[in-house]
Amino acid sequence: MKRRVLLLSLASIIMVVIAFGTFTTSVFASNLNIPKGETPSGIPFNKMEETIDQYVSEYIGKTTPGASVAVVKDGEIIFLKGYGYADIEKQIPVNPKNTVFEWASVSKLFTWASVMQLVEQDKLDLDADIKTYLPPEFARKLNLKQKITMRDIMNHAAGFGDYAFNTIVFSPDKLVSLEEAILRDKPKQYYKVGTASAYSNYAASLAGYVVQHISKQPFQDYEREHIFNVLSMNNTSAHPTFADNKKILESKAKGYLPDQKGGFILGNWSYISHLPAGSINGTAEDLARYAIALTPNGEEQSPLFTNSDTINTMLSPSYNLDGDMIGTAHGFFEYVGEYRTLGHGGNTAAFSNQFTIVPEERFGIVILTNAYLEMNILFGLQDLLLGKEDKELKSLEEELPSSSEVAGHYVPMERQEGNFVDFAKYIGLYKINATDTNEISMTLGPYEGTYIQTKPYYYEIVDDNLPIFRNAYPILRFKMENDTVKQVIVGHGMDLSALPQGRTIPFLITSLVVLIISSLFFLIAPIILLIAAVRNRKKQVEPENRRFNLYHSILVLCGTVTIINNFIPSAKIMMTTFITFAEVKPHILLNYPLLFGTIFVGIFSVNSMRKALITPKRKVMYIVTIFMLILLFALLIGWNYFILG
Repeated sequence: MKRRVLLLSLASIIMVVIAFGTFTTSVFASNLNIPKGETPSGIPFNKMEETIDQYVSEYIGKTTPGASVAVVKDGEIIFLKGYGYADIEKQIPVNPKNTVFEWASVSKLFTWASVMQLVEQDKLDLDADIKTYLPPEFARKLNLKQKITMRDIMNHAAGFGDYAFNTIVFSPDKLVSLEEAILRDKPKQYYKVGTASAYSNYAASLAGYVVQHISKQPFQDYEREHIFNVLSMNNTSAHPTFADNKKILESKAKGYLPDQKGGFILGNWSYISHLPAGSINGTAEDLARYAIALTPNGEEQSPLFTNSDTINTMLSPSYNLDGDMIGTAHGFFEYVGEYRTLGHGGNTAAFSNQFTIVPEERFGIVILTNAYLEMNILFGLQDLLLGKEDKELKSLEEELPSSSEVAGHYVPMERQEGNFVDFAKYIGLYKINATDTNEISMTLGPYEGTYIQTKPYYYEIVDDNLPIFRNAYPILRFKMENDTVKQVIVGHGMDLSALPQGRTIPFLITSLVVLIISSLFFLIAPIILLIAAVRNRKKQVEPENRRFNLYHSILVLCGTVTIINNFIPSAKIMMTTFITFAEVKPHILLNYPLLFGTIFVGIFSVNSMRKALITPKRKVMYIVTIFMLILLFALLIGWNYFILG
């Protein structure tokens, strides 16, 4: 599914970028008629295969084991080719006609088409309260704090933060129904609806449930009947367990993750309960058929709709807080280029994909890979075929605000508010530096994009060292409030915000210092107490002193266990984007007895200390222990480590 936690995946990206292992490339191509003309970037069609081959060969075996590429033009598939391996171990090459990939968040484009079909039939109004189309009891349980519409959902502007759990599971027996998943995995509506674009898998899932309720069909059945069958997409399934098209399991590719040696390790297939957000599996050829259906000529009718106005509406801008911004078209994301370009990417646990169309040119690209967070082929090939917008950017002659006004740290609007996963987005903040009067750089770890101010508080990218910047953050518009930046408007689900109150840099630094000091203390203190106990084991100890020593030792162990207990779920969040809440819930629940036990023992220890005759050193250590426990639990409370859900 769409990159939900980019910061948590930096290590994987680095390994991908620096991997230079050798790999035997296998190629499967389809013989197609090559039309006259050229790609939007100017590559003649009769030279396109050679150009694509040359580019893709640089990355096959390095950033992904295999790839399947399709290009459509004027209602025909003009290029269809597989590269590398669908299964490394068995040396099975990628075949673009039958090798099945996980489409991840590209699946959302089918959800939006399903929505627009119902709009065309006057069964759904994009601007009506979504509760209108939900069962009353379900809507009550949903307990939305703000009114939202389908348009808000399609724009990723429904107020929802992220929800880090249960997005993907690795076994079909862990799947739940769509209704259960929606009610179970509710994120917080923490920002005002329509004021920001924050990517939301949950919102897409809710949209699919609306389609399911209106059509009175399971969502996956609706997609099969009204889209897949209509387009003869016979090697495709949206069913979470492929129940409607079992045969495609025989040709599904294995998914992989890069390893530290420049090779690949076998990953997991992904199973998705929130199926409208990313459950489709299929071939490049089938996805190319969808690209063709979205790019009819002016005289043709898309087979998906009965009225040409419907597809025109779907592909028209629906969210844009600034007329010059790259925005969203009813769930389709706009990309920077010579032509107006629409599409969507997607990532599961071991697959990465990109789907792009240029309606004006009736041109489309499908790129499917079987590697986690592959970027070079996805974005590089897209730029190669579509062409980057190559214009000389200049600042206006009028005096512009100093770029120093927008310098600072920013956090994604797509963040988890209200439980402990909130910490993850603050580990590697987006940092903006003023590099010149009208120039800034935005950095994320070792990656950087350079921007120039072309009008007040409006910056356009001019250079980057990672494709994610040009494709996800091509334009930054800084929304000012009381002469300070309130929000960075990016669009297509990628808006950033200034650090909220309670999460400022001084607070973050203090949190880090407290975490480090308390962790060191409660890992070292037990050793010190153990050494002291061994040394004094033969000495006669008064009962009150023995009791005090016991209480003190228990307090130290409470701190040690608390550190370890909370390190485990935090490490799981850091190591993988895809975990279930069931995996971390026991750790959050354990914090309660640890806190109350610490308070209980602490009260008894204070009474015991008054009666005991203890050394000044032991008294100092006891006071430090109490102080560190207070800081530790305050830190955990401040970062929502006591919040369930």
